[in-house]
Amino acid sequence: MGSSPTVWRRWLAHELKRLREEAGLSRKEVSTALRCTTGKLHYIETAVVPPRTRDLEEILFDLYRVPQDHREHYLQAARNAKKKGWWEHHSETVPKWFSLYLGLEQGASEIYAWETQLLPGLLQTHAYATALMENGTAELGEEEIRRRVDIRMSRQKILEGDEPIRLWAVLDEAALQRNVGGAEVMREQLAHLLEMSQRPKVTLQVLPQRSGAHPGMMGSFSILGFPATIDSGVIYIEHRTGSIYLEQPMEIKEHQIAFEHLRLAALKPAQSRLRLQEIMEEYS
Repeated sequence: MGSSPTVWRRWLAHELKRLREEAGLSRKEVSTALRCTTGKLHYIETAVVPPRTRDLEEILFDLYRVPQDHREHYLQAARNAKKKGWWEHHSETVPKWFSLYLGLEQGASEIYAWETQLLPGLLQTHAYATALMENGTAELGEEEIRRRVDIRMSRQKILEGDEPIRLWAVLDEAALQRNVGGAEVMREQLAHLLEMSQRPKVTLQVLPQRSGAHPGMMGSFSILGFPATIDSGVIYIEHRTGSIYLEQPMEIKEHQIAFEHLRLAALKPAQSRLRLQEIMEEYS
């Protein structure tokens, strides 16, 4: 969960729901004891808001009978959930719907990404990201583009350090052959992908255009997994003005199956590196 308050809030929400169910209490019974609405408890158990310290102490100590030696862990989790992530200090640049995703991404333990039209933000070079934004439809100024690119580069720190996250990305060959920013930018970008593919916790696969129909034709998506085993993860799907978060078990399973089929249809990692090399040479 690292330093992501978003993921700490998710963990605490899952735990509080689990503890309530183990105590054999309904939401109505707990909300009555807390002198609040069931809606407020619902928001706490679905990670919309973190609990107040006073409410949390009453829940843990009086209602759920949590052992004394476990209580501080939950209280510390609540404190962590109320902190601000680094991305939340850029509210003028990061919209609220994307701020939520950044909080999830920065606290994830693994991400499985399928991209059709462009390369994942975690793998983009500075020049590639800049070229994308300069040619977008948002009509951004130079300073706004710089701020957005800087945030995108900061996101990539989760792939570094002693405990990087696990990233597995399947890339549509069409995205690699789309000339974004010119030949020099693309050569640098492809060289970066080759370098990243050598990292122990990064796996890249290329899905050739000759593969024909496949489960990813409906659009890009990412599967995010988290350190806590109680958290089954989330599916993230982005569109122009917002995003969709899918968390139902059936929704997660369907996307996991689709990603598995994409991995099988794509070139093996070693073959993908050869294909990346070939495409890079084409830009020469």
